[in-house]
Amino acid sequence: MALAEIYRTPLTGLHFGQSLIERPLTEQQDPLLLPSLLKQTGTKVMLLSGDGAAATDSELFFLSGTQYQAKESERQVYLGRAAGTDYVLAIVEADDYKDSGLGSWMTLREGFAMLCELHAELFVEAQAIANWIRSEKFCPRCGSPVAAATFGWGQRCVNNDHELFPRTDPAIIASVIDSQDRLLLGSNATFKKRMYSVLAGFVEAGESLESAVRREIFEESGVRIGEVAYRGSQPWPLPRSLMLGFAAEAVSEQLVPDGAEIMDLRWFTRAELREALESGTIEIPRGVSIAHALIRTWYGEPLPEALNK
Repeated sequence: MALAEIYRTPLTGLHFGQSLIERPLTEQQDPLLLPSLLKQTGTKVMLLSGDGAAATDSELFFLSGTQYQAKESERQVYLGRAAGTDYVLAIVEADDYKDSGLGSWMTLREGFAMLCELHAELFVEAQAIANWIRSEKFCPRCGSPVAAATFGWGQRCVNNDHELFPRTDPAIIASVIDSQDRLLLGSNATFKKRMYSVLAGFVEAGESLESAVRREIFEESGVRIGEVAYRGSQPWPLPRSLMLGFAAEAVSEQLVPDGAEIMDLRWFTRAELREALESGTIEIPRGVSIAHALIRTWYGEPLPEALNK
């Protein structure tokens, strides 16, 4: 069985699939850009700490450029421009703002469930660049400290001037479909009880995306894969992944969980998935995730919730 045409088409309505933000041109060097933006009242400064983003209720909290008073320990990044407004990220320590009345700190996962599209995209972008800045503090060539460069998007060695840019880890995620049009879902060892999802894994060095799909699915489930079709991508900065979504044709059906990452595997018809979700027997990823989009597209309509919630 080849993949049906519906599984070859791009995912529609995929969150973060089309950016609302005009990002800075990192090829251009303008050391005055960030200082200039932080002198403007129209600039919005987002605060991000290890506890999350500063927020008020269901929105991100912003300081104006002139309200923000940078501390020596803080780093700033120009996130870009959206709807005529410039946005700057300030990477801060939560304790420095505990008496400032800024509200609460919102995690990215919490933000997925409540933020508007623009604020959610700003949060994803900010979290991704902040994760990299926090983890890459030294030059890989000589071990010297690095300092901010290129509007905050780069870091430059203070000793040899070598410039570093953010790295992203590509990972495949696939809806595996068999000859009976059933969907394969698995329970990962890190998931909460009853959570099932499509299978995913990181791309290895020197490996194509298609090869990664076939290898990861076989390693985790024992299922051999024939045809694969790319469907869309989504940034997932937890900590710094780019999820690349595929549909994959199963050419075998026997399930063998690897017992390390995947603890259980099941083939589902649409009727079986509906019954399992309505009864609360299993849960699946919800919200903005590409995993949900892949499952929803196979199911063909909005996915049911548990009836006794």
